[in-house]
Formats: sequence, structure tokens, C-alpha cells
Amino acid sequence: DLALKMNINKLNIADTLIKNEKVKNIVLNNIAFRYLMEDQNVVNNTEFLKTYHKYSTDKSKKNEILKIGNAIQLLTDGKALPEVQLIDLKGNKISSNDLIKKNTVLFFWSEKLNSHLITAHKKVLTLKTKHPNYNFIAINLDDNTEQWKTDLKKYNFGNITELKCVNFEDIRAKWAITKVHRTIIVNADKTIKNGFTNMFEVNFEDELK
Repeated sequence: DLALKMNINKLNIADTLIKNEKVKNIVLNNIAFRYLMEDQNVVNNTEFLKTYHKYSTDKSKKNEILKIGNAIQLLTDGKALPEVQLIDLKGNKISSNDLIKKNTVLFFWSEKLNSHLITAHKKVLTLKTKHPNYNFIAINLDDNTEQWKTDLKKYNFGNITELKCVNFEDIRAKWAITKVHRTIIVNADKTIKNGFTNMFEVNFEDELK
């Protein structure tokens, strides 16, 4: 809540001090992108975006804040998870709609963030034993398929379902992926239980009950 108030205040200040429309939009976009990279509370994000839209006149198709804002609206608890395309280790394309057959936790990783890659998988191996009613799916966000396979052979994380996004821009636009530490919890009926959480949060396991 403190981050929300502070960043809304930044938007207010930018609107008050900057009179040049083009410069103001650049500053507003910069404030918004930095905030959305950090805060993953859907209620806070929505509140923040209301203020952003009040001041910003940048309605271009290239505006990343508009894309993220639209995705956030689609990821409200209870709504159906938007469909994306993924691939398995054999190169088969899989729809996220076909993938979810029971309560599911989706988590993400990148070869570029090695420490997160390892700690996230270790955390999930522990969660799997404590929450057998959930399926845990790892989704790699990188472009290089061969590097993805090499990394998995190197670490051998066991029986975690491993998939890779087909198109990062598509998954980022539909699932509002602004940082790799994101976790999504989906119900067996493919509706969203929590679209903006993190498995390393103190109360994360409470959400799996």
C-alpha cells in the first residue's frame, strides 16, 4: 500500500510539473512501468492504472502500459486464464487450456537468472510433496530451445512438468509477465485463483488450501 501511494504521488507530481505533453507521457510511462515491475497486487495495480490513465494521453498501440493494464484486467480472480501456446521437451505444441486438468501452479524461470532457476525448482519439489492435489508446471521464458534443454539436463529437477513459451511477447501480453518471480494459481476448471502471487511469499501455502 505504501508503494501504491508513493507511485500515485509520483504521477500527480509529474502531471503538475511537466507541461510538455510528449515529455509528460514519457515520464508517466517510466513511472508506471517501474511500478508494475515491482507490485504484483491486482487491486493495487488497478488503482494505480486509474490514476495513470487520468493523466496519460499516450493511446498508441506501442504503449506497453496499456498492454499490461489490459492483461491485468483479464487476470482477475475467477476469470478464465487466457490461452497461450507452450512446447514440451519433444517439441510438441500444447495449449494452456489443454494443460490444466487439476488445480495448478504455474511458475516461470529464465536461464539469465540462475539463482532463481534453482531456488524456484527446489521450492516446488518441496511443495509437491506437501500439496499432491496440485500440478506444478515450470515455464521457461527464453528464446533458445537448445539452451533450455541443456539447463534441464544439467540440473535434473526430477518430475516437475517442464514447458517453454512459444512466443514470449504473447505470454507477456496475455499473462502480464513483467518479472520472472511471478506465480499463477489456477483452479481445475481453468479459472484463476490468484494471478499475481509469488511462491516465496510467507503466506503462499495458505493459498493452496
